[in-house]
Amino acid sequence: MSDRVVILGIGGIGGVVAGCMIEAGLRPVLVTSNAEVTAAIRANGLRVKLPDRSFTVQAEVFTTLAEASGVFDAAYLTMKALSVVEAAQNVAQYLSSDGYVVTFQNGIVEDAVGDAIGIGRVVSASVGWNGIMHAPGEYERTTPGDTFVGELNGSVTPRVNAIAAALRHVGPVTISQNMRGVLWSKLAINCTVNSVGALTGETLGELLADARVRRIFLRTYSEVVDTAEAQGIRLERIAANPKLLYLPKTAGLFTRYAKDIIARMLGRKYKSARSSTLQSLERGRKTEVDFLNGYVVEIASRVGVNAPMNRALARMINEIEVGTLKIEKSNVGELANLS
Repeated sequence: MSDRVVILGIGGIGGVVAGCMIEAGLRPVLVTSNAEVTAAIRANGLRVKLPDRSFTVQAEVFTTLAEASGVFDAAYLTMKALSVVEAAQNVAQYLSSDGYVVTFQNGIVEDAVGDAIGIGRVVSASVGWNGIMHAPGEYERTTPGDTFVGELNGSVTPRVNAIAAALRHVGPVTISQNMRGVLWSKLAINCTVNSVGALTGETLGELLADARVRRIFLRTYSEVVDTAEAQGIRLERIAANPKLLYLPKTAGLFTRYAKDIIARMLGRKYKSARSSTLQSLERGRKTEVDFLNGYVVEIASRVGVNAPMNRALARMINEIEVGTLKIEKSNVGELANLS
């Protein structure tokens, strides 16, 4: 008998995961927390576009957990980091005695979720691809990439193998024995691309055409790496070498020049990309910055690492959220003085 799985948060990532699992013959129960999304899926099915094909599947979908009867063996938490602890607490009462949750968030939420429901009930997943909900019930996977999954203690368990088997219907899966390293590698990328990309309203290509922004970019990334390594965490390769954008404080002119070129090439490769944090701000929504740059600042202070760039980014994005700072190019000036 296969595990009974509930997927909470049927946004961009959750919708793609759910659709691919259902197409493969699995039967996860979906909980949307959004009546409009529930109604759309019930009326029109769950519509998914992948790079090589599109399909529509029918789904068992509810707006709230209370409507979904029965006990679950696993809960995939695919909502934003802001809501994940509350979601974990809510679903815990619907889990079997050895049931568990799987976290899929940007930022590092595993310890907070563990504090809420017990760290032994938490398995970590990190998504290296992008999913978008174009409209209620309509989803697209827009980029390639692996999904990483693993226990926080590094062991390879039956439940990790079960999760990996389910997620392989979505795309390539890597079972990691160093999920902390995976999470911090992804955190470095998100703290840099998403947060720096939110301040000016520009695309990544426009941002990294500016030498000042390239310095900010490299410094922000390097602070995250320094914070990870100060904890004894070994960073893992996700899409590229995690040290590719790392610029040591003691770097000489040649190294600085080489890293600048790499940052410029990154801007050219992903020239039309726009920060997801920026998109949240433009919609008037609260961002995940407290789980990204804010989290880095918190941990850096514990381990004796100075992280002025991440501290400034967290503060500025919080100021944009409350309306005391505008999204504009001049925001680069303050950060440039720190780089």
